[in-house]
Amino acid sequence: MRHAKTPYTLVLQWLLLFGILSFISWLFWDQGLLQSALLSDPSHITLIILLLFVLATTHCATRALFLSHENSALDQIIQFTTANPPGPGSNRWWIENKLPVKDSLSGQFIAGIAAMRGSLQVHQPNQDSHLLAQVMAERLRGQHEVGWFICGLLVKLGLLGTVIGFVMMLAPVAELKSFDLSDIQGLLQRMTTGMGVALNTTLMGLSCSMLLGMQYLMLDRAADRLVAEAVEFSETRLLKVADKEQ
Repeated sequence: MRHAKTPYTLVLQWLLLFGILSFISWLFWDQGLLQSALLSDPSHITLIILLLFVLATTHCATRALFLSHENSALDQIIQFTTANPPGPGSNRWWIENKLPVKDSLSGQFIAGIAAMRGSLQVHQPNQDSHLLAQVMAERLRGQHEVGWFICGLLVKLGLLGTVIGFVMMLAPVAELKSFDLSDIQGLLQRMTTGMGVALNTTLMGLSCSMLLGMQYLMLDRAADRLVAEAVEFSETRLLKVADKEQ
């Protein structure tokens, strides 16, 4: 049973998460932590990680809006079907002429189910309906694979920054020819820079990966719920509504 809810709940949830992230980012910027991490990284890996995170977060916003539109379309289909059920044997004409938002993924899925079965009163399971559900799930979640790839890429970039930082930290040791106080001070300064690069890139990569993973997990769960609700409605409730008209 589908519960009544705000059609754009997913967008509101994403905006709440984005607001928290924006506040934390502003707090770090106000304290000078972000500027310090960016300016102290000569490899610019920290900047690359931040840019990828911003681009992927923008993609999450577009996907949240898309899934909210699809959720609203399914709500319209359910409400219209409950108020205006199809008559016996008229499912094809009813879907082609009466079903709202036919261009939505939910509308295409329900239309495909009815077209394959030929009659909404047939209760035999059909393997093709499972294939249609998989196609719908792929269209809803397919683009999220890019986001999960970026999540893994951020971690790898952080580890790459760690390696580069250690190389920067240890390289001056090989160049040390004497143990004068001035040479040791320069060595410690360069080693500190390398250690800073290693720690900053690792911390930035892990943090951005976890925060981005939270967003794509939220989108994946919303897509799964949408597919489950569309399948439940087409396989049970729509058939029961049609049965009442017999």
